[in-house]
Amino acid sequence: MSKRFGKLNLISSVVTGVLLLAMTSNVNAQFVPVQQIGGIEINASGVLQEATATMQQGTRQRVLDSLAAVSPDARKVTEYRAISLKALEKALADAASGKPLPDEIRFMGGIQRIKNVIVDAENNDVLLVGPGEGWTVDAAGSVVGETTGRPVIRFEDFIVALRTAEAANRDYGISVSIDPTAEGQKQFVNVTRRIQRNGGFQPQMKGMIETALGPQNISFTGLPTDSRMAQVLVAADYRMKRIAMGFEPAAVPGIPSVLELAEERGKGFNQSPRFWLQCKYDSITRSEDGMVWQIDGPGAKALTQADGKAKEHPIATQWAENMTENFGALADADPIFGELQNVLDMAVVAAILNKHDLLTTAGLEIPTIVGTNDKIALPKWSVPEKVSTQCSFVFIKNSWMVTASGGVQVDSWAVLDNVAVDNAIASVVNRVAVAPAQRSVWWNSVN
Repeated sequence: MSKRFGKLNLISSVVTGVLLLAMTSNVNAQFVPVQQIGGIEINASGVLQEATATMQQGTRQRVLDSLAAVSPDARKVTEYRAISLKALEKALADAASGKPLPDEIRFMGGIQRIKNVIVDAENNDVLLVGPGEGWTVDAAGSVVGETTGRPVIRFEDFIVALRTAEAANRDYGISVSIDPTAEGQKQFVNVTRRIQRNGGFQPQMKGMIETALGPQNISFTGLPTDSRMAQVLVAADYRMKRIAMGFEPAAVPGIPSVLELAEERGKGFNQSPRFWLQCKYDSITRSEDGMVWQIDGPGAKALTQADGKAKEHPIATQWAENMTENFGALADADPIFGELQNVLDMAVVAAILNKHDLLTTAGLEIPTIVGTNDKIALPKWSVPEKVSTQCSFVFIKNSWMVTASGGVQVDSWAVLDNVAVDNAIASVVNRVAVAPAQRSVWWNSVN
């Protein structure tokens, strides 16, 4: 074998999801403390680790046991399910003290993505509109649509999106990042130099590299680190890494790993490509009077830049472009990316409401939802802090390729910089019109 380095890909330990058991708290209306995003456990020390099949089965059963039967109305599949924030606020205010919130509230009436925001000033209301259906539990314990398999919008995440809307507009915004420590990077350099002096990389040295880099840090900005929304960002980032580095195939074709692309070209690269996800929508549209808004597009795109380089590497750029082009299909097929899509949609909705002061325009106050009356306290989740390093590698000539960082950047306010005006979208109002007297039922479906 060549005395030079073989090619090595380095990546944080794989996260296909996050299993988080919330601690109960003495509040007037509680969330059921059984939540999961895929199949990874966060232990008491804040370390991410893969859950066993037995653990996943147990979690799925606990989620199933926590669910009530889905009502016939909620099971109807519809393109337009409207949620009245006014009636939802009343339903929360009327929630029985100390008891879990009803499933229909926890799962936002089964809505999957938010496509429209409608200001109904005449009735002092704001409606959120999107496709909806009944819900069930998938093999990993995620609550998903009965026919689509897409994750439902979670009320818990919507609350966090509203309460962090201002933070999303600050310099650092809302983000998660996974990065090696300075000490780990130093040890990594020392080990690779020693490997080079002793004849080059061999597959059996993988453990040596992983130990040298050590646990990597998980950091957040702009949102509670103990929230479910934070776990979605972490899980999506790590699933992206797992796909990028070839630990598992993407759930849809068209997204080969970085290793596969490098092998195909017969060329690696010696800088660490950083991949991260950021908001991407085809269009944000409003009616001329600003009372109807429409959100269209996949929600996210992948970006890359090699560490220490001003320009992206062609292979890393190609992978990011493949990920972006296929993200919509991937979100339909892989629940964790569907969860991310939902979180990004909610962040954009929160930015629209906040930037354009739509609640004031509607004459609507929702103190329970936004948290000003302390009636609902969100559960506290285990905070993900560290993850072990794991290597994958392939020999291509004499190059050494490393990737060990990434993240998700929720730039929900930036997507509002280019809002188009189109009065045609106001027609959705006629599809979801709900008489005020009916809004004691806080959601409504239109076939």
